[in-house]
Amino acid sequence: MFKWIGLIIGGISYGFWGGFLGWLLGSLVDRLFAPRVKIYTQHYQRSDFMESMLILTAAVLKADGHVERSEFAYVRDYLVRSLGPMQAQEAMNRLTEILGESYNIESVCSELRQSSTIHERLLIIQFLFGVATADGELHQSEVSVIELIAQWSGVARSDYESIKAMFTYSYANNGNNGGYSSGGSGNTGGYRSHTLDSDYQILEISPDATDDEVKKAYRNLAKKYHPDRVAHLGDDMRKAAEEKFSRLSQAYDNIRKSRGMK
Repeated sequence: MFKWIGLIIGGISYGFWGGFLGWLLGSLVDRLFAPRVKIYTQHYQRSDFMESMLILTAAVLKADGHVERSEFAYVRDYLVRSLGPMQAQEAMNRLTEILGESYNIESVCSELRQSSTIHERLLIIQFLFGVATADGELHQSEVSVIELIAQWSGVARSDYESIKAMFTYSYANNGNNGGYSSGGSGNTGGYRSHTLDSDYQILEISPDATDDEVKKAYRNLAKKYHPDRVAHLGDDMRKAAEEKFSRLSQAYDNIRKSRGMK
């Protein structure tokens, strides 16, 4: 925009060379004020996925006003396992830069929604909950940020709650405020404790579901969360997706055994 303003004003005041100089100066101003959110105009590549994940990770890390060492260590360890030491260090350096910058998270999520598959977005939500609970607590401020990320990214409420159930306990008994998240303010401890209710939550069904509905839910979710769905991002990301798939299978086994299903 400024380059055209510079071109017009410079041209009127000083002729051709004035217009040319105004266009150059205006182009520089346009670059300085350009949005910092990356616009994905081509196929969604692994580097784009990682950039989005780091931006959203920074949003969760800063949600409660400070970055815990345990949370930062969780991200580092995750990246080392997924990318290897060298690439992980590059990613951590980039995360440090992002933490000092400001991004329009809704715009990042909007681009992510348009340029990625639902399987990639589910993987990000899963990772963000892992980051939020790395310090042994799940603060409401962190839940609220992940909730918004899920909504803006086009993640269904049922999928959001299924992933959240992996990291919280007695989620179904916390109440429901009508949005994605439920429960009061503050934080919840013991998020890795197991309950059968959380198993039903992970399978996105209620305890009064029939055996056939349980089997159908598991089959459908097994297809959706299969690690092969993100294999195009590399073997490292495929391995990271195995956590949800494993927890899904565990939840199904727990329900099956409690019901005496074959």
